[in-house]
Amino acid sequence: MISIPELFTYLFVTLLYAFMPGPAMLYSIAQAVSGGKKVGIMAAFGLHIGGYFHVILAVLGLSSVLLANPSLYSAIQKLGALYLIWLGFHRIYLTKKVRITSFESNLTSPKRTFIDSVIVDVLNPKAAIFYLAFLPQFVNEAGSIAVWLQLLILGVVTNLMFSSADLLSVLMASHLQKKFQARSNWVDFFSRWSGSIFILLGVMALVNSS
Repeated sequence: MISIPELFTYLFVTLLYAFMPGPAMLYSIAQAVSGGKKVGIMAAFGLHIGGYFHVILAVLGLSSVLLANPSLYSAIQKLGALYLIWLGFHRIYLTKKVRITSFESNLTSPKRTFIDSVIVDVLNPKAAIFYLAFLPQFVNEAGSIAVWLQLLILGVVTNLMFSSADLLSVLMASHLQKKFQARSNWVDFFSRWSGSIFILLGVMALVNSS
């Protein structure tokens, strides 16, 4: 498994990611504002279940690639790092401001919201690419724990931390709604901040993989 310093780095970076105002968090907040707390909770839970689809894909794909061709794995790791850097610049310079002013939705059924949220996350290619880019940075291929198990543990923990942030956002949605309406630049500020974190992680990954 990864060393203690790398483990703390992983937990710290994952926490930073988890509490960035991203699409999943804004989606959960929107569902809570439009349909109430229960609908918002089911939205966050649906996204969480959908996240395991990407975790399984990462485990199956990356573990087999690593065991069969370490050089190819190294190339994927570098591409993942470059993707994170590109994503960071994209967030800073190209992301439009998100303003949540009102929501009109017919999806008032918590069950329907849960199903739709699972589908939304499963069909999100950026989520799949994120896990493929993020998880390999913290895998110790020479460790005593199997690569696939390391990826599974890291993926589950990452998904749990992300969903915890979404759930907390849902519970605070009634308070956040007024802030979003009154200060439209609030989301833009955190978008730029999160972009900087992506760039930093990407640069760190490139250095570690060289």
